[in-house]
Amino acid sequence: MEEMTGKDKSIRERVAIRCARASRLLYSSRDQTTTIDTAGEEEGETPREIEDLRRKLAMEKKRMNRIKLCSVTELLLLVILILLLSTFFLVFFLPSP
Repeated sequence: MEEMTGKDKSIRERVAIRCARASRLLYSSRDQTTTIDTAGEEEGETPREIEDLRRKLAMEKKRMNRIKLCSVTELLLLVILILLLSTFFLVFFLPSP
């Protein structure tokens, strides 16, 4: 269980870093007074890279929504299975009055 938690934590950290970078790029692209310093960090951040980050962010959100939907569906199926099994044992193994 600890491996899963560490794995989830590292995935969340990577997603948070990507989101922060994408929001920083989006904010800096909207600001008209911001100039790109050729010797600084923002070198090479083109509109194409910004669009790629937007696309990756949208894909990540879609993937997380799909994971949530699958987990809810799995939970629902488990509840139905438990109800069916309990009904089966109650009907067939308890003596009727």
